[in-house]
Amino acid sequence: MLGFDEKTILKHDIDYGRILTMELYNNENIVTVGVGDLKIARSPKIIRTSLGSCVGVVLYDRIQKIGGMLHLMLPNCNDRDGKPGKYADTGIPLLLDLMINRAKSNKNILTAKIFGGGKMFKVSSELFDIGKTNIAETKRLLMHYNIKITASRVGGTKGHQISLDTETGIVQSRIFGESVQPC
Repeated sequence: MLGFDEKTILKHDIDYGRILTMELYNNENIVTVGVGDLKIARSPKIIRTSLGSCVGVVLYDRIQKIGGMLHLMLPNCNDRDGKPGKYADTGIPLLLDLMINRAKSNKNILTAKIFGGGKMFKVSSELFDIGKTNIAETKRLLMHYNIKITASRVGGTKGHQISLDTETGIVQSRIFGESVQPC
């Protein structure tokens, strides 16, 4: 596993089998990822979420046509309780672990696309620009795991809606109030 030992799994009450069974093989055509959540699905599914200062991380296996999506809220867990998908430093390794060890994707062909991280609130200090911090930590972690970012649409001051087509690997990205852009 990628940085997840049994202690971490128990602390966060993760049931890999439940995640894999519910999401990789579920019968619904559209899989929705909630805040602080992650899901994987095999073609012909659509995986979608809506983002503000949160960052959406999409991983894609073009050979098996399996996609994964993480909707992270904060850059670091810092031993706080909560779902591991809520944080970049626990959610990204978990998503990679599910894709590689459960869905049997080859890490060398996985690609990433990142979205969101908007500055949703006027703040007096860069210290409180959570979107910017989320983007930086996401990029750092993907680089650390040698996962190439092939597309990104991050920052700004508006929310994003994203949908991954697991058949093609194309992510439809729409910034609220603007037109859809394929990535």
